Amino acid sequence: MIRLLPHKNKDVPIECKLFNYALSQKDGRGHLYEALSYVWETDIKSHSIILDGCTFPVTSNLHAALINLRDDQIDRVLWVDAISINQLDQDEKSKQIPLMRTIYAQAMHVIVWLGEAMEDGDKALEGIRCLGAEQDIPEKTRDACLQLLQRNWFCRIWVLQEVGVAQCIYILCGSVQINGHVFCEGLRRLGLSSSLPAVVGPVTYLIKGAPFRLHYELDSHESLSIGELIGMYCNHNATRQHDSRYNDKVYALLGLSADSNAKALRPNYRLPWDEVFKQVTNHIFPECSVKTWFETEAAVIKGKGWILGHIISFEKNTSGYGQQNIKILFNDTAWSLGYQDQWEAEWILQACGKSIQEGDIICLLQGASKPSIIRLCKDHFTIIIPSIKPQQRQRGALNEMSQERNFMDGYCDFVLTWEILLANRENKSGPEVPLKLIDMAPKWREDPSEVQKRLNHITWVMVDIAMGTMEVEVSKSKALEHLLYQSGMKGPMINKLVKAIADYSGYAAKESERALLQHQEKRLPISKVMMEAAGNDGPLGYVIIAFLFQYRGESLPVSEEVVKAAAENRPYGRDIMKVLFEHRGESLPVSEEVVKTAAANDDDGHDIMKLLFEHRGKSLPVSEEVVKAAAENRSYGSAIVSRLFMYQAKSLPN
Repeated sequence: MIRLLPHKNKDVPIECKLFNYALSQKDGRGHLYEALSYVWETDIKSHSIILDGCTFPVTSNLHAALINLRDDQIDRVLWVDAISINQLDQDEKSKQIPLMRTIYAQAMHVIVWLGEAMEDGDKALEGIRCLGAEQDIPEKTRDACLQLLQRNWFCRIWVLQEVGVAQCIYILCGSVQINGHVFCEGLRRLGLSSSLPAVVGPVTYLIKGAPFRLHYELDSHESLSIGELIGMYCNHNATRQHDSRYNDKVYALLGLSADSNAKALRPNYRLPWDEVFKQVTNHIFPECSVKTWFETEAAVIKGKGWILGHIISFEKNTSGYGQQNIKILFNDTAWSLGYQDQWEAEWILQACGKSIQEGDIICLLQGASKPSIIRLCKDHFTIIIPSIKPQQRQRGALNEMSQERNFMDGYCDFVLTWEILLANRENKSGPEVPLKLIDMAPKWREDPSEVQKRLNHITWVMVDIAMGTMEVEVSKSKALEHLLYQSGMKGPMINKLVKAIADYSGYAAKESERALLQHQEKRLPISKVMMEAAGNDGPLGYVIIAFLFQYRGESLPVSEEVVKAAAENRPYGRDIMKVLFEHRGESLPVSEEVVKTAAANDDDGHDIMKLLFEHRGKSLPVSEEVVKAAAENRSYGSAIVSRLFMYQAKSLPN
């Protein structure tokens, strides 16, 4: 600890004395020291203080904090990291980091120093105090409040632990000081939740909880896993004060974590960031293989698990504390594994470092203690939130079906990327552009067969989501739009698919369509899947073919038999034929047998023939058998024959 010596004259140099302090329990009695929470702002130590009679360099922001904290009559006992820890000794730092939770949890007060009273910061803090006391403030002061909340303290990752375990917090800007609870009440009444930086709400939530914590309950049952914490606070910045500075992205959260004693998470500032990233990823997903690289922000995770559903609605909570509400559409896998009985369909999330959106996917990787939120990213999945606590249903008797779980239902292989941003990109404008796996992790390598396996899995995931969306009464087009955009699909095709699926809102999938989904597990040849999809008498066949083209492109086999199956498809032949022509054009194999089959189709035959003539015109092979099939078509025979004469009157057989 340091003893900050008093002085009435603010211009007199700051003088402190170091002394050892035992943090052992005091029979329920509290400690009388205070802990300072602040930001370095810069590594340049442009000021100095007198420490044990010697000159000691400090940053300008710390110097300003000590000036404002110094009393004019009595000593003030403080914990200040830049003075109490030798910042140049990596081994000492590694030993001290695990003590930070205890230091801040047992402090009599945690003093949050927001900085000097520039840009009316002190007036803004006073305005927040007035709002907390239910008094009105002028518009100019409200603008100053918003400016105050832009300060770097709210973005620093270490402040989460410092206020997250504190039992009493004071906020200080210049000479103005207010209680932390009053600060939170003032922000609530400020009513600027949509204008505030995303990092403010989660920090405010931690400050708000301070009065309800007890200093001797260091292992609170409310502690979160490290995966949950990283997912919540990954946008906060690590202080740039050492070469392994990004390790703080993990180490700064340990004091709030239930996993703080895990061997893999013990602070070690001698390790490079990619090794720390690998260790924490292995800890969260213990049965997955993890690959990281030096100076690469993304890890590649390979494992097995289950997709349980997707997010169909998302909105920010108006509390102003960073809460978000999501609604989930669970799939058949979630039902067969019993999770639909255990979890509510609507979850309240406290905070998310990355923005959640409709179409994001709920998955559970084998070995993980909690589900993850992932997002399709062109040719792979990427992790948005590594661990999330589901909203549990009220205790009661579970559905009997859920007691007999078949853990192989929906069990599949995953290749995911996970990126912990080393620099904050929160202010990036426009939608995030999805990147391919090779762009996220240029050094990642896999066999061609593994690539094809990965793309097949994505295709069937999208089909499953599309089918689930069709079966709900209300179309969830935004979720589908996001999903299709993330796949890399172009705008016109997205609109067509969304409309096609929306047209069948409330549609109950047929057994033949559910059988198509089982091909994922049967591993049928793609040619067989194409045949069955083209001939399927439900809307899902059309959707499957569209997705297969998205991920197979030119390599997708389209035989004469596939085109014939589409021509024979009564309800959806026209839609499927359109997709085939869009992707194959002049190379689509349209034989006399295909034309004959289309002419005989008494449901979609007229529209299919119209499409064939539009693309092939006079070159369309029309034989006597084709004319005979058209004439025997009970629904559209005359219309088809008329069209035959329109295009090929001279060449028609007598």
